[in-house]
Amino acid sequence: MGLVDLVRSSKVIAVIRAEGPETALRSAVACIKGGLKLIEITFSFSGADRVISELGKGYDVVVGAGTVLNMDMARAAVAAGADFIVSPHTDRELIHYVKSRELLVVAGALTSSEIVNAWRLGADIVKIFPVKAVGGVSYLRAIKEPLPFIEVMTTGGVTLENFKEFLEAGATAVGLSSALIGNNGSFEPETIYERAKWVTREINKV
Repeated sequence: MGLVDLVRSSKVIAVIRAEGPETALRSAVACIKGGLKLIEITFSFSGADRVISELGKGYDVVVGAGTVLNMDMARAAVAAGADFIVSPHTDRELIHYVKSRELLVVAGALTSSEIVNAWRLGADIVKIFPVKAVGGVSYLRAIKEPLPFIEVMTTGGVTLENFKEFLEAGATAVGLSSALIGNNGSFEPETIYERAKWVTREINKV
């Protein structure tokens, strides 16, 4: 199964945004134990690449790098063994670099023009971010109507209460962050585990 197919079937990416590597690793492991198969470690703290490497070596999981803003971050993520790269923006050089390494790339966009541009540049999936700020599910439906052929992921305002609505409206996948792990991983591992387990059960109902 290719990575895009895995994203289609898994539907939820656990986005681990934390204050440091220890919290990130603890939060990610709890999500994995809860059954989530796709883990994104954001490059928003020092040592994110080490967390990616440790997860890749120690767990049967697909792990990627998020908040990748430039080529230095992209190279560090690839060197750490990331399976996919997620950016909040669209960058031609970054997309081409990740594709040359035969990895999955998710590029951020918002308007229809930006979404089509990201897709044309080679993004496997286009991340609509921040989706809540522009109307949430209703915005996604409006975007998908003329662009049903573009795989999209929604983040920024996706919650445990509404994530299935985004999937039903046409999102290939959603990114869950604070809804799963709290702000910067503030939830205890047991809480994260229970939430991840619940999400895993709910995915099968979509």
